[in-house]
Amino acid sequence: MASGTETQLERTLGFKEALMIGVGTMIGAGIFVLPGAAAGLAGPGSSIAFVAAGAIAMLTALSASELATAMPASGGPYHFINKGLGPLFGSIAGLGNWLGLAFATAFYAVGFGNYVDPLAASLHLDLGVVAAVPLSGPQIGGLAAATAFIALNYLSTDGTGDLQNVIVIVLLGILGAFIALGATQVQLSEVTPIFPQGSGPGAVLPTTALVFVSYLGFAQVATVAGEIKEPGKNLPRAMVGGVVLVTTIYAVSMLILLGVVPLEAVAGEGTAIAIGARAVFGGFGIGVIGVGLLTFGGLLATASSANASVLSASRINYAMGRDGLMDTRLSEIHDRYNTPYRSIVLTGALILVFIVAGRVNALAKAGSVLHLLVYGLLNVSLIVMRETDATGYDPSFAVPAYPVVPALGALLSFALIGFMDPQQILLAGGLVVGGIVWYFVYVRKRIDDTSALARYRSPPAVEVEVDVDFDIGAGDDAPATRGGDTDD
Repeated sequence: MASGTETQLERTLGFKEALMIGVGTMIGAGIFVLPGAAAGLAGPGSSIAFVAAGAIAMLTALSASELATAMPASGGPYHFINKGLGPLFGSIAGLGNWLGLAFATAFYAVGFGNYVDPLAASLHLDLGVVAAVPLSGPQIGGLAAATAFIALNYLSTDGTGDLQNVIVIVLLGILGAFIALGATQVQLSEVTPIFPQGSGPGAVLPTTALVFVSYLGFAQVATVAGEIKEPGKNLPRAMVGGVVLVTTIYAVSMLILLGVVPLEAVAGEGTAIAIGARAVFGGFGIGVIGVGLLTFGGLLATASSANASVLSASRINYAMGRDGLMDTRLSEIHDRYNTPYRSIVLTGALILVFIVAGRVNALAKAGSVLHLLVYGLLNVSLIVMRETDATGYDPSFAVPAYPVVPALGALLSFALIGFMDPQQILLAGGLVVGGIVWYFVYVRKRIDDTSALARYRSPPAVEVEVDVDFDIGAGDDAPATRGGDTDD
């Protein structure tokens, strides 16, 4: 598929459809998988961590909105960085974006398994025993779910938009009921002090780093920028509006969860929101129905996030193959299914390995740290595009308060990596080194650097008139004539 056709896609997506793409990806892990882990780190202060993560995501969402309206094409953040900073940084960002989404997909899939496991237990099934492998029930459920999503993406990616809209509306309805009913039962004594004994404000930033994986979905909107009607208006509204909506839901839901059940009852629990649902809906005599609704919501949310992330992750190495930063065979389209089947198979294999090897928190942090690296570079790319006055850079949306917004977005994204666990920081460092090695070993000899940064460093030669004669008697080493005429 030629990249030149990507900007000619028909613009059929309005604001609602664009908003649903972002919200549908973000609404999953943040409230259905991570509340227990976040509560264990910061108690009620975890709601502040969700707001902080949302604020950092919003800065990058504004930058991504400008870049996407100027360069609508498959690849999202990787594409913007490659065009702005060149293939060296494109290699780092592409690998980071791809592996980050693969980690996040594994995290969502294991989250799906967390909701399947108790359902299996209620049927007196032990998934680990049934599968006869030394894995936990959530891992078995995650492997089954991920395999299904990989197969679905391999066979077809058509007709998912309407289904995604239905899933998001159902999820918002379920969470809306939880918030509305829970708000009448919150005990202020349960959420005060905001930081429990043994914790403090210092716990907010590590928790923010953990939950940042909840906000990866806004960048998915950028990948369909070429199909959004009135992108200068609808794209930033969808990106920023999605982050605001999801941040509000996350923060309020955390306060309600910890206001209706004791902290020790949910800290570290993989299905903490279902425990909260039992308390909230139980107060109205419909506890079983409420738990069933939230469990169903958890299954929908994690499935939606995992499926969308398989799609997005496979498009990163597809785009890198298209641009020459990876084997071009990865950009091949299946004759029958019209999907980038090679990139889906490679991405799917990595996801399955991560599910087997990783724990939920480790997967979440791995996905977060790699995306923070990519988002920091994305903000830098915007600054380069602006400051170099890149040819053809004509976005229909401009970041407000430039350069403060992209500078803060880059600084905070990079800084938040410092609050990750040492192994995740080493992962980011290893990725940077790996991206540099990949560039010099594979990429550099295959493609030319035509980025905005390269053009700024090496501007085209300008012809000038020269009034003096060159001494051609200097021999073969004499400088070539540039401009003007010379006499023999």
